[in-house]
Amino acid sequence: MRYKAIFDAVESTLKKQYASEDEFNAKYQHFKLFESRTLSDDDYFSILVRIIFYSGFKAGTVAQRMDAIESSFPNINTVAHYEDKDISKLMLDTKMIRHKKKIVACIENARTMKRLIGKYGSVQNYITSYRPLESDENLFSLYNNLQRRLNRTEGFSFLSNITAYHFLTDIGMQVMKPDRVIMRIFYRLGLISDRNQIFEAAVTKGRKFSQETGYPIRYIDVIFVKYGQAGKDSYFDLSDGICLEKHPKCHICSVTEYCRFAEMKSLSP
Repeated sequence: MRYKAIFDAVESTLKKQYASEDEFNAKYQHFKLFESRTLSDDDYFSILVRIIFYSGFKAGTVAQRMDAIESSFPNINTVAHYEDKDISKLMLDTKMIRHKKKIVACIENARTMKRLIGKYGSVQNYITSYRPLESDENLFSLYNNLQRRLNRTEGFSFLSNITAYHFLTDIGMQVMKPDRVIMRIFYRLGLISDRNQIFEAAVTKGRKFSQETGYPIRYIDVIFVKYGQAGKDSYFDLSDGICLEKHPKCHICSVTEYCRFAEMKSLSP
């Protein structure tokens, strides 16, 4: 029951950073419902847009500009018809994250989704055509084909090995997003032997936490991410987490007994 003990301790410590349990639940409770959601075509597109802009950027930076991002990429049909003049306009918008490759990727992905809808009837039908819930083999067939570098006909721009997992996590699949925060925490806790074990973190460990706690992976994911995330973001309204890359708050962390980083600090002269 090591996984449950670790997660319970992390969750409990994070709760203490909020004024009340009600405030904590207001921020995190809905992540327990991700697997039961019904998503529209535009919901899938919105998830993809968010992932693209969060990729490689600090969460707080993106969160501050999310209103502008969402208004700039409102739905598939609108964005699929964007032209060079629209890209130029977005690149001049000071409220936007003016990253041309990300902007172009969102436009390309809107067009890809239109093609998928034309072929399959909906993005949901495209996802379920792989029968990803029936086997891991099917799930990873979908995972591979989400990435344009592997499937130029149906794959999406700006989805890499890690961000493809992010997309699967956010649409409710049984995988965890192996971003740098998750990989750092899992490495420090001895759950993975190095930070390149993406599959081990995203699938094996994510599912183990879910099985032992009874919580969906998306909830497990967000709790660990916020526990190790630096900087304040507008949604969670909380400053730095606990298990930071630099200057982790070991003095208030409740899982130091499992942590190799804390052990190394205690042995330092």
